[in-house]
Amino acid sequence: MSFSNKIKKELSIVKINSKLEALIELSSILKSNASISIRNAFININFSTESEYVVKRIYKLIDYIYDYESVISRFENNSIMKKGIYNISVEDENIVNKILSDSGFDFYGNYTTKIEVIFSRIKSLEAKGISSYLRGLFIGSGSMVDPNKNYHLEVIFTTKDDLDLACKVLEYAKIDVLKGERKGKYLIYIKNSEIISNFLNIIKANRALLELENIKIEKEIRNDTNRRINFDMANINKTVNTAQKQLKYIEILEMKNKVPENLKELVKLRKKYPADSLKQLAEKFDPPISKSSVSYKMNMLKSLAEKEEKK
Repeated sequence: MSFSNKIKKELSIVKINSKLEALIELSSILKSNASISIRNAFININFSTESEYVVKRIYKLIDYIYDYESVISRFENNSIMKKGIYNISVEDENIVNKILSDSGFDFYGNYTTKIEVIFSRIKSLEAKGISSYLRGLFIGSGSMVDPNKNYHLEVIFTTKDDLDLACKVLEYAKIDVLKGERKGKYLIYIKNSEIISNFLNIIKANRALLELENIKIEKEIRNDTNRRINFDMANINKTVNTAQKQLKYIEILEMKNKVPENLKELVKLRKKYPADSLKQLAEKFDPPISKSSVSYKMNMLKSLAEKEEKK
């Protein structure tokens, strides 16, 4: 199951608290991805989707608000889509008219109620209204990439008015989104994991939110581990490169028998432990000395070797 369908499955069972909440969610779903057609001289509302959970949610919302049982069907065509397409239809013209009138748009999908009025209705329920509207948007035409692969959530709109209303609600909810166009349609998308988490929290996709947060933690642990490994490797490479230079200085002085008595123990330890850091060498002295003392002795060794090279 895709991550998007996991979210829609979870959203399909979110508790419905009132008819106004249900209407806000239903209107948002239908406006984002429904078609209105005339069949046998009757007007129908149809909604098609790959997700059985979306169909169940629409059925539940319509039944809750209008006490009407919609018609659900399933179309299979293996050459097009293995899982098939689910379709839900409202065939009672009185119910169709009621849904359209209550939702504030006509047979062509044009708003008959001003966007500001619809926005005010959504705000009137405060957090519950925002949650219902945004949940409807995602159920209707939203999708989210598996967060193991990438952070990307988007919702597609048919008209500019739909986009404008969504942006009003999102701005009110303090959710920053990016906008774009694709194949003649409008879209909003979020690529920031924190903002996606906030969106999922608002629409009550709690399991998806928890899964996203767990994935984020795992990614952070992996990234932190990789950073530490890279840091350690860089330090090791630096230590090895420095030690190689020190061994070269030792070689120059030994060839000319110019190793001072007070540096012989350092020379012996460096040759025996070529990959050790200065701190590790300091601990191997008998008795142990400080790292700064070893550093001082190494600088003396370097200075003497450079003088010998110039002769």
